[in-house]
Amino acid sequence: MGIDRLQTLADAEVRFATRVTGVTQDANGATVTAEGPDGQEMFHGDYVIGADGGRSTIRKALEIGFEGFTWPENFLVLTTLDDFQELLTGCCYRNYLADPDEWTNLFKVAGDDGKGRWRAVFPTRLEESDEAALGDESTYSRLQRVYPLGRPYKVVHRNLYKVHQRVAATFRRGRVFLAGDSAHVNNSVGGLGLNGGIHDAMELVATLHQVITKQAGDELLDRYTRRRRTLNIEFVQEQTILNKQRLEERNPAARQARFDELRAIAEDPDRHREFLLHTSLIASVRRASSIE
Repeated sequence: MGIDRLQTLADAEVRFATRVTGVTQDANGATVTAEGPDGQEMFHGDYVIGADGGRSTIRKALEIGFEGFTWPENFLVLTTLDDFQELLTGCCYRNYLADPDEWTNLFKVAGDDGKGRWRAVFPTRLEESDEAALGDESTYSRLQRVYPLGRPYKVVHRNLYKVHQRVAATFRRGRVFLAGDSAHVNNSVGGLGLNGGIHDAMELVATLHQVITKQAGDELLDRYTRRRRTLNIEFVQEQTILNKQRLEERNPAARQARFDELRAIAEDPDRHREFLLHTSLIASVRRASSIE
């Protein structure tokens, strides 16, 4: 873009083409080392928040473990300009198609131009190579299974990625904090990764505000880990694993039982409300108040 620095607020700025390489801290603050267009730079502050993704340089520099597991299959993401809302009866902006052989997560995104496009996520087969999964035959045959269009889909984007269910051993070390994917990652079925990251930000900002304004002592900072790590495990990890298992269940009896349970929940107003509160993470916010 030809821009290496963008002023956004009177007391903040966004740096482009700048890569964090390390972090150090002492009793008075924390320092981030970064490589940018002008070479190495150092940024000092009272606190550092590492929100630098699942491969977080900050987390690795602090030698914080990333506990959990990686799913054996990859996720294949295909984006098309064809409008599934026009093609599929009953299609909404987010759809989950259960199938014991190949489930699909189908949803609409804005796209770079804001005009909208559709994204479909599929599991790859364990024996399938990356080249085969991203190839034309795989791409078009998978989309045709969602809806037989009668012509090739207008695919504008393809991606393949490994899927993890992991949570950092701690979300704080001294004056450095982890938030979002640097603190926890999960499969995308349910859209809870970003949602959970927003909750991290809200909790951390409120906590830091209390400490900085002397409404509480430094001991309050550990509450961030106690709350956010616990709630990510109890809500986000649990729910996203269950979501994936629902879509890919192969045992006919277990599969029917899962569908019957969802129908029963949908038909019972009290259970329906409880389910929505849980899956939207509203219940996790209420649960947080009980963790000190």
